[in-house]
Amino acid sequence: MEKDNKIQSKKNETQGSIWRPIDTIRAKVIGLAKQEDRLLVCEVLNDQGELKGWCPLGGGIEFGETGEQALKREIAEELGCGIHISGEMLVCENIFEHHGFIGHEIILAFPINFDDPEIYAKKRFQIYESNGSVHWVEWIELNHFRSGKSILFPPALTKQIL
Repeated sequence: MEKDNKIQSKKNETQGSIWRPIDTIRAKVIGLAKQEDRLLVCEVLNDQGELKGWCPLGGGIEFGETGEQALKREIAEELGCGIHISGEMLVCENIFEHHGFIGHEIILAFPINFDDPEIYAKKRFQIYESNGSVHWVEWIELNHFRSGKSILFPPALTKQIL
């Protein structure tokens, strides 16, 4: 969810760009947008295009940028609207495996509200990344993550917000 050219990817003619974690710690920011008992999340797919789980919107923090600045930039790029930070920042560390590659992220998570009320009216919609990829975004009931019906990434975040 960023323009970072350090992200490793390889071209697959049928699937487009295949994402791989970089081999260094990545600073990332995500927005926790809630509506009633739902969280706005973006699909996370495996290499075959199958749903692996869901992650709140956000992306990488660029050098010299604060977490808040990065989140505002990312949401503007992804949704075309502004946000307001509505609470205290949460921090979590995420060490994970994705198709045999290890990733390591330090994640700043901010509760947010959108400036555009139309975002709250959309149950499911698509966003377009600068690299050409298209992703579904959806308001998922928090109970689905609590019960294990849906998987929220990063897992450490699940423990903090649910």
